[in-house]
Amino acid sequence: MTPVRVHLRVPGTSPMSEVMALIQSIEAAGFDGVGILDSQILCRDTFVTLGQAATHTSRLTLFPAVTNPFTRHASVLASAIQTVEELAPGRIKFVIGTGYTSASTIGRKPATLAEMRACIATVKTLVAGKSADFNGTPGRLGYTSGRSIPVLMAASGPKAIELAGEIADGVLLMVGFNRGIVERALSYLERGARRAGRRLDDLEIVWAVRTGTAKTLDDARRLARPTAVHWGILRWGGHWLEPAGLTLPKLEIPDAVWKIYPDLSHAHDWDAAIAATSFVPDDVVAELCDAMGLVGTPEHCADRIAEMAKLGVRNLYLMAFQTFVGPEAERDAFRDVVFPRLCSAGLR
Repeated sequence: MTPVRVHLRVPGTSPMSEVMALIQSIEAAGFDGVGILDSQILCRDTFVTLGQAATHTSRLTLFPAVTNPFTRHASVLASAIQTVEELAPGRIKFVIGTGYTSASTIGRKPATLAEMRACIATVKTLVAGKSADFNGTPGRLGYTSGRSIPVLMAASGPKAIELAGEIADGVLLMVGFNRGIVERALSYLERGARRAGRRLDDLEIVWAVRTGTAKTLDDARRLARPTAVHWGILRWGGHWLEPAGLTLPKLEIPDAVWKIYPDLSHAHDWDAAIAATSFVPDDVVAELCDAMGLVGTPEHCADRIAEMAKLGVRNLYLMAFQTFVGPEAERDAFRDVVFPRLCSAGLR
């Protein structure tokens, strides 16, 4: 049976010494990889952190989660990931998306899909040791290793998912976590893959899963409120509610929501973000949590993973709710409860 691989997001919002200790503890807890949040105003530099993580670990897969095509030139991105790969041969992936807080915190819009297409093509060319064209000037990295660096595209909308299927080595699907969503997302991915003469089996498919554990289901759902409301009501729009099987009541969004910095799902003050979501009834939050990710007791989360594994979901990227609090609770819950239960089920 194919095991379930589990990676964990680490935001660089703590001092580097603490981030490194956390990453080492994640490796010791049995996780398969770590993604380093790339948001230059909120976090320490992603590629510096990846380089340090490479020298402080021996087994973990490491990747930016996720970088973008506008805060660094494509040639700088290729150089950075190639340099990190020297420090952790065979353990590095490159994950790029349109940018969210990396854009919003500097007053610009996310990258377009045309910009994504161009940047991914350039990065793939350069890390493969080939020459790329820069406005008529050829350029080639002088220090590639010959080892493969998979280039994955993060995607949350239908057109982006199709593009990932067409041009990238794989995809980080930031869409939700239930049967209807999984099936719909895979249909978009397959459509894009077919345009390039490929199949889903040719792609690495990683599912980004919003994750939060607590002693009770109600406690976990309360903690999840900012994330559930942000993604389910402010961001999902018409893309994922229908395949998730959800019909939401008409809700008037109060001004308090827009005053949270930098936004609900990345809030510095999590208690204020929870309070700002009081306009959403508990039953709606519960439905959103069940569709969005792994929200509940550790035992509940383990059962949900086993359920989704039956659909072929075998590669997870866990995103704990908070950006300014580390994922220690999730690390401990998976080490002590989730991983043993998955092992008993033959999934680890």
